[in-house]
Amino acid sequence: MKKILIIISIILLINCNNTIGSDDVIELTNLEFTIDEKEVTSTALIVKGSVINTGITKVSSPWYIEGMFYSDSNFTTILGGASQIINVPLVSGVNYNWTLSFSSSDLLESEYQNFGFRNLRGYINQ
Repeated sequence: MKKILIIISIILLINCNNTIGSDDVIELTNLEFTIDEKEVTSTALIVKGSVINTGITKVSSPWYIEGMFYSDSNFTTILGGASQIINVPLVSGVNYNWTLSFSSSDLLESEYQNFGFRNLRGYINQ
């Protein structure tokens, strides 16, 4: 079952045609993001947080959360980005907990203990 979920996830990621930071999306404006935790492992940079819909309109699924990972808090060197597909609607006043993770075969993630993270946003595809 786990292998099937991984295969489906890979297919969805390939077929999403999403590019981190793309202007070819509809950005969701009434979302308030909170970053609760940043973590560095030997294989990934991880950011966890929550988002609340502060608007009056429901965010219909699927929608996405994305953000950019930087080498440090000076935000001068981008390491890459990550996105998460959200398959549940988010009604007004409701929180959703999210996790974004970045890894690269070109980096030793454990060397970025003070990595920076920003450009967090929610969006839907056009």
